[in-house]
Amino acid sequence: MGLPIQLASFTLRAFVPGDAPKVFRMSQEDAMRTWLPSQVYRDQAHAASVLASLISHYSAPGDPRLGPYVIGIEAGSTGELVGHVGFGPLGKAVEVGFAIESAQQRNGIATAAVRTACEWAADAFSIATILGVTAVRNSASQGVLLRAGFVRQKEQVMRFQGVEQPVILFAFERH
Repeated sequence: MGLPIQLASFTLRAFVPGDAPKVFRMSQEDAMRTWLPSQVYRDQAHAASVLASLISHYSAPGDPRLGPYVIGIEAGSTGELVGHVGFGPLGKAVEVGFAIESAQQRNGIATAAVRTACEWAADAFSIATILGVTAVRNSASQGVLLRAGFVRQKEQVMRFQGVEQPVILFAFERH
């Protein structure tokens, strides 16, 4: 199964250059500034540049073990971009990351999108295990991972989002 993946409440799809204005606006939200500061952009041109790089990675290298592979989450009701789910290398493993705009949080989109995207990536790229890493203080993302089928592995201190901090590692096993 390739992209896009359409479900009743959302669609997972490749990013397009026209997503830059919305990606920039989402990057300015408080939750992004708190939990994903590496994904906060200076201006729309900066967001467009990052998006162009992410889009280029669909084909080169086209594998989340070698570079980022980030897809958009579009609301099923409006067709509007509301977040992303991405995969990338973490040592010899693959890590998932995700964000949903504040207005769409707490309605199950993150959980369903992360689960669907991880199932898709595990099959599409033959990945046996996908890791999830959250700051210890980020209980909302921990809940998303647990509801999406991840299992808590361990707590440790590591460089995460540019800062040495305590994190919790989770794992999603391919079935």
